[in-house]
Amino acid sequence: MNYGALDVGDKRVGIAISEQNIAFSHKTVPRVEIISFLKKFFGEYQNIETMIVGLPFDLYGKDMKQLDKTQKFIKKLESIFPEIEFIGHDERFSSFVADEGFSTHRDDIAAQCILQSYIDTKKLK
Repeated sequence: MNYGALDVGDKRVGIAISEQNIAFSHKTVPRVEIISFLKKFFGEYQNIETMIVGLPFDLYGKDMKQLDKTQKFIKKLESIFPEIEFIGHDERFSSFVADEGFSTHRDDIAAQCILQSYIDTKKLK
């Protein structure tokens, strides 16, 4: 199964996709354009039926303020795209890893890290 992933921020959303069991960064989109982008994206990538969305917890697993915003955003996406399954996944360390030399692609690299973490976790089950 191929997946997509979102790293949701207040200003930008990073997008990643998978082929087989490997995640690839795809694009970063301004947050205000994400709905129109996803309409085109799901048309182009019809094999993606599940989107993994990074859930921001702190290092100790506690909620961050951004978590509530992200969960509300997931609900909005579910109502607009009912045919797509949206799954939240812990995004701790994804931005830290993405910051290691990838500042111009930070958001889509973070989405790639979230997606690869999800895929690897599924393989262990």
